[in-house]
Amino acid sequence: MNREGYYTRSEAHQRLAQGGGSSGTRHPPLPTGGAKRVTPQSGRRGPPMSTRKASAAAAAAAEEEDDSLAYTEERVGNLTQEQCAEIREVFDSIDTRGRGTVSVSQLGDIIRTLDMNIGDGSGSELQRWRKQIDPKNTGKFTYKRLEELVALLYDEIDQREQMLNAFRLFKPEATNLEDARITLDDLQRVSARLGETIPVDELREMINVADDSGSGSVDFTDFMRMMRKTGLF
Repeated sequence: MNREGYYTRSEAHQRLAQGGGSSGTRHPPLPTGGAKRVTPQSGRRGPPMSTRKASAAAAAAAEEEDDSLAYTEERVGNLTQEQCAEIREVFDSIDTRGRGTVSVSQLGDIIRTLDMNIGDGSGSELQRWRKQIDPKNTGKFTYKRLEELVALLYDEIDQREQMLNAFRLFKPEATNLEDARITLDDLQRVSARLGETIPVDELREMINVADDSGSGSVDFTDFMRMMRKTGLF
């Protein structure tokens, strides 16, 4: 008998010849090809091949959807039923053949049809929207992609309104805030109203940091960029 508890072939034949094989005592079976015992693997078995293939496909689909929009169900869930119905109606009016996709070249028209008051809908703004809805540059997008982009743009509209209200604190008498500019005098006035004593050099430095055009003042675009950069919005 070897150290693993099995009889070698010669020992087994000898016991059979002596009648040992007829007793009620069971002995381990002879492993083929030698005396090495084969034990089952410990732990749980892995998932079936079909399940693994399905998981791989799901992972690939998830990777396909991964892009710069960073979509969330919560954001899309903020859309009202009326908004979703309007988005669907506009999408279907362009996808007349029911292919489920629309050309990226139609995006500007879709945003204008939805009457979304954000940006000018052309130039760099439109290019940003196109990159967001079609980051892989396929030239088309689905309804789901449009719905998610519109949800994001609605968030930007809300954020823009909040920034306009903050900007209005510096230019309360401006009739058109988007054309107004915050000057050094505006900063001094607001800081004094808040009871803050800030040296003029520091206030001037604030303007220089935010002023992207070098005009010595801060317009609404500069203001939005600084607010986002500092994480206030």
